[in-house]
Amino acid sequence: MMTAEERAARARAGALWRRYGITVAQYDKMLKRQKGTCALCGKPPKTKRLAVDHDHATKRVRGLLCFLCNKYKVAKNDADSAFRVFMYLDSLFDGRKL
Repeated sequence: MMTAEERAARARAGALWRRYGITVAQYDKMLKRQKGTCALCGKPPKTKRLAVDHDHATKRVRGLLCFLCNKYKVAKNDADSAFRVFMYLDSLFDGRKL
């Protein structure tokens, strides 16, 4: 009979494979490559594991992100919109000078 811990590990392995096409070993290699931190903000996770960030269209796995970066910085953007945000933030426009 499997322990609860073994069942959880098996469920995690199955979910990683079904959702992203990666193994636990591949997740662990990405985590090591990122030094245990989020690929965007560089912070280690507090309570949850880092999320697998992937392109929904191509299924390409881009890296591991913390909950906040995955939900608010990446999920609502693509390369085009991220570039527009970058250009907006990098602008020298100052509405006080109109």
